[in-house]
Amino acid sequence: MCFSCQDDTEETIPDVSNIEVNVEVRHLEDELFALTSRDQIVKYLIENPEIEKKYFLQARLYPTREVLVEALHDFLSKPENDTLRMDAKEVYGDFEPQRKQLETAFKYIKYYYPDFKEPKVYTSVSGFGNWGFGGDVLDFGDMIVLGLDYFTGPTATYTVPETPGYILKRYTKDYIVPFTIQIMSNRYNQVNDKDRTVLAQMIAWGKAYEFVDKTMPYLEDSIKVGYSSRELYEVQYNEGYVWSHFVENELLYKSERMTVKRYVDDRPSTTEISGDSPGRIGRWLGWQIVESYMKNNKEVDFQSMMKEKDARRILQKSKYKPDNRK
Repeated sequence: MCFSCQDDTEETIPDVSNIEVNVEVRHLEDELFALTSRDQIVKYLIENPEIEKKYFLQARLYPTREVLVEALHDFLSKPENDTLRMDAKEVYGDFEPQRKQLETAFKYIKYYYPDFKEPKVYTSVSGFGNWGFGGDVLDFGDMIVLGLDYFTGPTATYTVPETPGYILKRYTKDYIVPFTIQIMSNRYNQVNDKDRTVLAQMIAWGKAYEFVDKTMPYLEDSIKVGYSSRELYEVQYNEGYVWSHFVENELLYKSERMTVKRYVDDRPSTTEISGDSPGRIGRWLGWQIVESYMKNNKEVDFQSMMKEKDARRILQKSKYKPDNRK
Protein backbone atom coordinates (compact mmCIF):
# COMPACT_ATOMS: atom_id res chain seq x y z
CA MET A 1 0.00 0.00 0.00
CA CYS A 2 0.98 3.62 -0.45
CA PHE A 3 1.60 4.42 3.19
CA SER A 4 2.09 8.15 2.64
CA CYS A 5 -1.35 8.34 1.00
CA GLN A 6 -2.81 6.27 3.81
CA ASP A 7 -1.36 8.59 6.43
CA ASP A 8 -2.86 11.63 4.71
CA THR A 9 -6.24 9.91 4.67
CA GLU A 10 -6.09 8.95 8.33
CA GLU A 11 -5.53 12.57 9.37
CA THR A 12 -8.91 13.54 7.98
CA ILE A 13 -10.99 10.55 9.09
CA PRO A 14 -14.01 11.98 10.92
CA ASP A 15 -15.12 10.85 14.35
CA VAL A 16 -18.41 8.96 13.98
CA SER A 17 -18.55 7.48 17.47
CA ASN A 18 -21.56 9.62 18.44
CA ILE A 19 -23.56 8.81 15.31
CA GLU A 20 -26.27 6.27 16.00
CA VAL A 21 -27.40 3.65 13.53
CA ASN A 22 -29.24 0.44 14.19
CA VAL A 23 -28.25 -2.56 12.09
CA GLU A 24 -30.11 -5.77 12.66
CA VAL A 25 -29.66 -8.69 10.29
CA ARG A 26 -32.36 -11.15 9.34
CA HIS A 27 -31.22 -14.45 7.85
CA LEU A 28 -33.74 -15.34 5.16
CA GLU A 29 -31.89 -18.56 4.39
CA ASP A 30 -32.59 -19.90 7.90
CA GLU A 31 -36.18 -18.69 7.87
CA LEU A 32 -36.90 -20.29 4.50
CA PHE A 33 -35.31 -23.65 5.18
CA ALA A 34 -37.39 -23.94 8.35
CA LEU A 35 -40.49 -24.10 6.12
CA THR A 36 -41.53 -27.67 5.37
CA SER A 37 -44.82 -27.34 3.49
CA ARG A 38 -46.55 -25.20 0.91
CA ASP A 39 -48.96 -23.94 3.58
CA GLN A 40 -46.05 -22.72 5.68
CA ILE A 41 -44.58 -20.97 2.65
CA VAL A 42 -47.90 -19.22 2.00
CA LYS A 43 -48.12 -18.15 5.64
CA TYR A 44 -44.55 -16.84 5.53
CA LEU A 45 -45.23 -14.76 2.43
CA ILE A 46 -48.41 -13.30 3.91
CA GLU A 47 -46.57 -12.36 7.10
CA ASN A 48 -43.66 -10.84 5.16
CA PRO A 49 -45.22 -8.81 2.31
CA GLU A 50 -42.14 -6.62 1.82
CA ILE A 51 -39.91 -9.65 1.30
CA GLU A 52 -42.40 -11.23 -1.05
CA LYS A 53 -42.85 -8.11 -3.16
CA LYS A 54 -39.32 -6.71 -3.29
CA TYR A 55 -37.20 -9.84 -3.08
CA PHE A 56 -39.07 -12.79 -4.49
CA LEU A 57 -41.08 -10.90 -7.08
CA GLN A 58 -38.28 -8.55 -8.19
CA ALA A 59 -37.79 -10.30 -11.55
CA ARG A 60 -41.55 -10.51 -12.18
CA LEU A 61 -41.24 -14.16 -13.19
CA TYR A 62 -44.14 -15.30 -11.04
CA PRO A 63 -47.56 -13.99 -12.09
CA THR A 64 -49.34 -15.29 -8.97
CA ARG A 65 -48.47 -16.23 -5.42
CA GLU A 66 -49.35 -19.84 -6.20
CA VAL A 67 -46.66 -20.00 -8.87
CA LEU A 68 -44.14 -18.43 -6.49
CA VAL A 69 -45.03 -20.92 -3.77
CA GLU A 70 -44.37 -23.81 -6.15
CA ALA A 71 -41.02 -22.31 -7.12
CA LEU A 72 -40.02 -21.84 -3.49
CA HIS A 73 -41.14 -25.37 -2.62
CA ASP A 74 -38.99 -26.70 -5.46
CA PHE A 75 -36.06 -24.52 -4.36
CA LEU A 76 -36.27 -25.77 -0.77
CA SER A 77 -36.53 -29.39 -1.85
CA LYS A 78 -33.18 -29.37 -3.63
CA PRO A 79 -30.43 -30.67 -1.28
CA GLU A 80 -27.74 -28.67 -3.08
CA ASN A 81 -29.43 -25.45 -1.94
CA ASP A 82 -29.30 -26.58 1.68
CA THR A 83 -25.62 -27.35 1.08
CA LEU A 84 -25.15 -23.76 -0.02
CA ARG A 85 -26.81 -22.63 3.20
CA MET A 86 -24.59 -24.88 5.34
CA ASP A 87 -21.46 -23.72 3.53
CA ALA A 88 -22.46 -20.10 4.19
CA LYS A 89 -23.07 -20.89 7.85
CA GLU A 90 -19.62 -22.45 8.06
CA VAL A 91 -17.98 -19.35 6.56
CA TYR A 92 -20.00 -16.61 8.29
CA GLY A 93 -21.21 -18.08 11.57
CA ASP A 94 -23.49 -15.51 13.18
CA PHE A 95 -22.44 -12.81 10.66
CA GLU A 96 -21.53 -10.51 13.55
CA PRO A 97 -18.19 -9.22 12.15
CA GLN A 98 -19.93 -8.25 8.92
CA ARG A 99 -22.84 -6.69 10.81
CA LYS A 100 -20.41 -4.50 12.74
CA GLN A 101 -18.60 -3.59 9.53
CA LEU A 102 -21.89 -2.52 7.96
CA GLU A 103 -22.83 -0.56 11.06
CA THR A 104 -19.58 1.41 10.99
CA ALA A 105 -19.87 2.07 7.26
CA PHE A 106 -23.44 3.29 7.72
CA LYS A 107 -22.22 5.72 10.39
CA TYR A 108 -19.79 7.24 7.92
CA ILE A 109 -22.51 7.46 5.26
CA LYS A 110 -24.72 9.24 7.77
CA TYR A 111 -21.85 11.59 8.64
CA TYR A 112 -21.62 12.71 5.01
CA TYR A 113 -25.36 12.39 4.32
CA PRO A 114 -27.29 13.19 7.53
CA ASP A 115 -30.61 12.25 5.90
CA PHE A 116 -29.37 8.71 5.30
CA LYS A 117 -31.59 6.08 6.92
CA GLU A 118 -29.90 2.76 7.37
CA PRO A 119 -31.64 0.04 5.36
CA LYS A 120 -32.89 -3.23 6.73
CA VAL A 121 -30.29 -5.91 6.16
CA TYR A 122 -31.11 -9.43 5.05
CA THR A 123 -28.87 -12.33 4.14
CA SER A 124 -29.99 -15.01 1.74
CA VAL A 125 -29.11 -18.11 -0.20
CA SER A 126 -30.80 -18.21 -3.60
CA GLY A 127 -29.11 -21.00 -5.49
CA PHE A 128 -27.22 -18.32 -7.44
CA GLY A 129 -30.48 -16.80 -8.64
CA ASN A 130 -31.49 -19.89 -10.61
CA TRP A 131 -35.05 -19.77 -9.28
CA GLY A 132 -35.67 -16.21 -10.44
CA PHE A 133 -34.88 -14.39 -7.21
CA GLY A 134 -31.71 -13.39 -5.43
CA GLY A 135 -28.30 -12.12 -6.51
CA ASP A 136 -24.96 -11.20 -5.01
CA VAL A 137 -26.05 -7.84 -3.53
CA LEU A 138 -29.45 -6.27 -4.10
CA ASP A 139 -30.15 -2.70 -3.00
CA PHE A 140 -33.85 -1.90 -2.73
CA GLY A 141 -33.37 1.42 -0.97
CA ASP A 142 -34.93 0.71 2.40
CA MET A 143 -33.61 -2.87 2.39
CA ILE A 144 -30.56 -4.69 1.07
CA VAL A 145 -30.19 -8.41 0.54
CA LEU A 146 -26.75 -10.02 0.64
CA GLY A 147 -26.40 -13.33 -1.22
CA LEU A 148 -24.13 -15.37 1.01
CA ASP A 149 -23.91 -18.22 -1.48
CA TYR A 150 -22.03 -15.90 -3.83
CA PHE A 151 -19.45 -14.90 -1.21
CA THR A 152 -18.45 -18.21 0.40
CA GLY A 153 -15.04 -18.37 -1.23
CA PRO A 154 -12.79 -21.29 -2.20
CA THR A 155 -14.00 -23.66 0.54
CA ALA A 156 -17.55 -23.76 -0.84
CA THR A 157 -18.96 -26.97 -2.28
CA TYR A 158 -20.32 -25.01 -5.25
CA THR A 159 -19.08 -21.81 -6.87
CA VAL A 160 -20.96 -19.21 -8.88
CA PRO A 161 -21.70 -20.86 -12.25
CA GLU A 162 -20.02 -19.62 -15.41
CA THR A 163 -17.90 -17.15 -13.48
CA PRO A 164 -14.16 -16.93 -14.30
CA GLY A 165 -11.52 -17.26 -11.63
CA TYR A 166 -10.43 -13.63 -11.75
CA ILE A 167 -13.94 -12.68 -10.60
CA LEU A 168 -14.40 -15.62 -8.22
CA LYS A 169 -11.37 -14.52 -6.20
CA ARG A 170 -13.41 -11.50 -5.10
CA TYR A 171 -16.45 -13.56 -4.12
CA THR A 172 -15.23 -14.11 -0.56
CA LYS A 173 -16.35 -12.85 2.82
CA ASP A 174 -13.66 -10.13 2.79
CA TYR A 175 -15.47 -8.45 -0.10
CA ILE A 176 -19.14 -8.81 0.82
CA VAL A 177 -19.43 -5.58 2.84
CA PRO A 178 -17.15 -3.42 0.63
CA PHE A 179 -19.05 -4.63 -2.42
CA THR A 180 -22.33 -3.75 -0.70
CA ILE A 181 -21.12 -0.24 0.08
CA GLN A 182 -19.90 0.15 -3.49
CA ILE A 183 -23.38 -0.82 -4.74
CA MET A 184 -24.92 1.70 -2.33
CA SER A 185 -22.68 4.43 -3.74
CA ASN A 186 -24.97 4.42 -6.79
CA ARG A 187 -27.50 6.31 -4.67
CA TYR A 188 -25.17 9.31 -4.59
CA ASN A 189 -22.90 8.86 -7.60
CA GLN A 190 -24.39 11.14 -10.25
CA VAL A 191 -23.18 10.60 -13.82
CA ASN A 192 -23.94 11.85 -17.31
CA ASP A 193 -25.70 8.86 -18.89
CA LYS A 194 -25.09 10.27 -22.37
CA ASP A 195 -21.31 10.28 -21.93
CA ARG A 196 -20.08 6.83 -22.92
CA THR A 197 -16.39 7.68 -23.13
CA VAL A 198 -13.62 5.75 -21.45
CA LEU A 199 -13.00 8.78 -19.23
CA ALA A 200 -16.64 8.94 -18.09
CA GLN A 201 -16.53 5.27 -17.09
CA MET A 202 -13.19 5.74 -15.34
CA ILE A 203 -14.45 8.70 -13.30
CA ALA A 204 -17.73 6.99 -12.41
CA TRP A 205 -15.82 4.03 -11.00
CA GLY A 206 -13.28 6.33 -9.36
CA LYS A 207 -16.10 8.07 -7.51
CA ALA A 208 -17.48 4.70 -6.42
CA TYR A 209 -14.07 3.70 -5.05
CA GLU A 210 -13.79 7.06 -3.30
CA PHE A 211 -17.20 6.47 -1.70
CA VAL A 212 -15.96 3.16 -0.29
CA ASP A 213 -12.74 4.86 0.81
CA LYS A 214 -14.61 7.56 2.70
CA THR A 215 -17.10 5.20 4.35
CA MET A 216 -14.66 2.34 5.06
CA PRO A 217 -11.50 4.37 5.70
CA TYR A 218 -9.60 1.63 7.55
CA LEU A 219 -10.13 -0.99 4.87
CA GLU A 220 -7.09 -2.01 2.84
CA ASP A 221 -6.91 -0.28 -0.53
CA SER A 222 -6.37 -3.67 -2.19
CA ILE A 223 -9.83 -4.78 -1.06
CA LYS A 224 -11.41 -1.50 -2.19
CA VAL A 225 -10.20 -1.99 -5.75
CA GLY A 226 -10.18 -5.79 -5.82
CA TYR A 227 -6.45 -6.19 -6.43
CA SER A 228 -3.95 -8.37 -4.65
CA SER A 229 -1.35 -6.51 -2.59
CA ARG A 230 1.21 -7.27 -5.28
CA GLU A 231 -1.03 -5.99 -8.08
CA LEU A 232 -1.72 -2.79 -6.17
CA TYR A 233 1.98 -2.23 -5.56
CA GLU A 234 2.73 -2.74 -9.24
CA VAL A 235 0.09 -0.31 -10.52
CA GLN A 236 1.14 2.30 -7.98
CA TYR A 237 4.79 1.91 -8.97
CA ASN A 238 3.95 2.14 -12.67
CA GLU A 239 1.25 4.81 -12.36
CA GLY A 240 3.03 7.25 -14.64
CA TYR A 241 3.60 4.60 -17.28
CA VAL A 242 -0.07 3.55 -17.16
CA TRP A 243 -1.24 7.17 -17.50
CA SER A 244 1.10 7.80 -20.43
CA HIS A 245 -0.38 4.77 -22.19
CA PHE A 246 -3.87 6.28 -21.92
CA VAL A 247 -2.68 9.70 -23.10
CA GLU A 248 -0.41 8.59 -25.93
CA ASN A 249 -3.06 6.26 -27.33
CA GLU A 250 -5.76 8.95 -27.00
CA LEU A 251 -8.02 6.58 -25.09
CA LEU A 252 -9.82 8.98 -22.75
CA TYR A 253 -12.40 10.31 -25.16
CA LYS A 254 -12.98 7.16 -27.14
CA SER A 255 -16.43 5.65 -26.74
CA GLU A 256 -16.22 2.40 -28.71
CA ARG A 257 -17.57 -0.40 -26.58
CA MET A 258 -14.54 -2.60 -27.19
CA THR A 259 -12.18 0.11 -25.96
CA VAL A 260 -14.19 0.55 -22.77
CA LYS A 261 -14.21 -3.22 -22.34
CA ARG A 262 -10.42 -3.45 -22.67
CA TYR A 263 -9.59 -0.76 -20.13
CA VAL A 264 -12.53 -0.50 -17.72
CA ASP A 265 -14.46 -3.76 -17.70
CA ASP A 266 -13.50 -6.88 -15.75
CA ARG A 267 -10.67 -8.83 -17.38
CA PRO A 268 -7.89 -11.04 -16.05
CA SER A 269 -5.30 -8.53 -17.31
CA THR A 270 -4.91 -5.42 -19.45
CA THR A 271 -2.57 -6.94 -22.02
CA GLU A 272 -2.59 -3.76 -24.11
CA ILE A 273 -0.39 -2.22 -21.40
CA SER A 274 1.49 -5.35 -20.36
CA GLY A 275 0.88 -8.99 -19.55
CA ASP A 276 1.30 -8.19 -15.87
CA SER A 277 -1.11 -5.27 -15.83
CA PRO A 278 -4.30 -6.25 -13.95
CA GLY A 279 -7.74 -5.85 -15.44
CA ARG A 280 -10.06 -2.93 -14.65
CA ILE A 281 -7.05 -0.64 -14.59
CA GLY A 282 -9.14 2.25 -15.90
CA ARG A 283 -11.25 2.08 -12.74
CA TRP A 284 -8.17 2.32 -10.52
CA LEU A 285 -6.78 5.18 -12.63
CA GLY A 286 -10.15 6.93 -12.37
CA TRP A 287 -9.85 6.77 -8.59
CA GLN A 288 -6.41 8.40 -8.74
CA ILE A 289 -7.89 11.24 -10.82
CA VAL A 290 -10.77 11.69 -8.36
CA GLU A 291 -8.36 11.79 -5.41
CA SER A 292 -6.22 14.36 -7.22
CA TYR A 293 -9.37 16.39 -7.91
CA MET A 294 -10.27 16.40 -4.21
CA LYS A 295 -6.71 17.25 -3.19
CA ASN A 296 -6.36 20.19 -5.59
CA ASN A 297 -9.83 21.65 -5.05
CA LYS A 298 -10.18 22.06 -1.30
CA GLU A 299 -13.36 24.08 -1.73
CA VAL A 300 -15.10 21.00 -3.20
CA ASP A 301 -16.46 18.70 -0.51
CA PHE A 302 -17.06 14.99 -0.86
CA GLN A 303 -20.80 15.35 -1.46
CA SER A 304 -20.27 17.92 -4.23
CA MET A 305 -17.73 15.66 -5.89
CA MET A 306 -20.25 12.79 -5.92
CA LYS A 307 -22.79 15.12 -7.58
CA GLU A 308 -20.42 16.29 -10.30
CA LYS A 309 -21.54 14.72 -13.59
CA ASP A 310 -18.90 16.24 -15.84
CA ALA A 311 -16.01 13.78 -16.08
CA ARG A 312 -13.97 16.18 -18.22
CA ARG A 313 -14.33 18.89 -15.63
CA ILE A 314 -13.09 16.54 -12.90
CA LEU A 315 -10.07 15.57 -15.01
CA GLN A 316 -9.21 19.15 -15.95
CA LYS A 317 -9.51 20.48 -12.41
CA SER A 318 -7.70 17.48 -10.93
CA LYS A 319 -4.38 18.64 -12.39
CA TYR A 320 -3.57 14.95 -12.49
CA LYS A 321 -0.06 14.26 -13.78
CA PRO A 322 1.69 11.38 -12.04
CA ASP A 323 5.42 10.88 -12.18
CA ASN A 324 6.64 7.85 -14.05
CA ARG A 325 8.61 6.05 -11.39
CA LYS A 326 9.36 2.96 -13.44
